[in-house]
Amino acid sequence: MRGIGPDYGEINAMHGSIRARPIVSPIGTLVVLLALGCGDGAPAVSSSQEEATVHGKVTYQGKPLSGGEIRFNPANARRPDAVMRTATLDKDGSYTIKTLVGQNTVSLSVPSLSKKDPRLSYTMIPYDVQSGDNTFPVELPRKEK
Repeated sequence: MRGIGPDYGEINAMHGSIRARPIVSPIGTLVVLLALGCGDGAPAVSSSQEEATVHGKVTYQGKPLSGGEIRFNPANARRPDAVMRTATLDKDGSYTIKTLVGQNTVSLSVPSLSKKDPRLSYTMIPYDVQSGDNTFPVELPRKEK
């Protein structure tokens, strides 16, 4: 015979006793606590105004891309007014740019590539810029990990 229900316990009519079932297991509690972690739960966001240099080469199917631009956007919740930085791609696909340290969203504007593969015009690549000199080669199309 069912009594109160499985979440609150079960009444055994023959013995007149109540057998409680645990609602949450100790392992489940541990998993929840680990998932919550420490801190306020917000992702790390840089408010740094320090600039750093990034250089690299942009290639498409192994060949250098030229005749376009690479853009680094350092704006985020803590620096919403940060200005996007733009550099021209040289004939060999290389670029050098100064941007803010921390997470940047990298995008490309290459008219010749847009005609070959329009979806690559919408590619946005996250890149965490470190203090000092950074090397960031961009190989297109990006391989899924």
